[in-house]
Amino acid sequence: METSNDFSLALPYLTPACATFSERNGFLSLHLSDGAQQQEGLLQDYPRVLLHRSFPFEFAEAYISVLDPEQKEIGMIREISLFPEEQAQALRRELARRYYAPKIVRIHQVKERFGFSHWRVSTEEGPLSFTLKDTYRSLLRISDTRLLVTDVNGNRYEIPDTEALPRRDFRRIELYL
Repeated sequence: METSNDFSLALPYLTPACATFSERNGFLSLHLSDGAQQQEGLLQDYPRVLLHRSFPFEFAEAYISVLDPEQKEIGMIREISLFPEEQAQALRRELARRYYAPKIVRIHQVKERFGFSHWRVSTEEGPLSFTLKDTYRSLLRISDTRLLVTDVNGNRYEIPDTEALPRRDFRRIELYL
């Protein structure tokens, strides 16, 4: 197990040599080998672990924080592709669940009412309707043309390229950008 020298805290990097990820009972689990046991406070088995992208927009498969169910950090995955394919796929599935954000391809309607905006859209997965509170703060510009939309329930949606939207659809949200 490597230890990061980039931070003032000693955060172990989880590598294929010391960490084995698998899916058990619908959850991602982690088994640490003897090499990891030398790090004080690390348990051998974690029946459930959570993943958190340290840089969700820049590095989707690198610098992945591994947490226990109490949100205590166990270690960091430097790069998912370093793990055997079966484990890498389990890690990718868990990240896809955690960071699920349907991609909006059409915006059919945006109506303002009492401080809320009600959206009717089409996504790659089908039609959706959702509501935003404080629309200006609910739209996060990731790049010049990429947006992340968060509704009142915390659900996330992505507009990968505002320039790819039909002009009429773009005009429905242009005011908020």
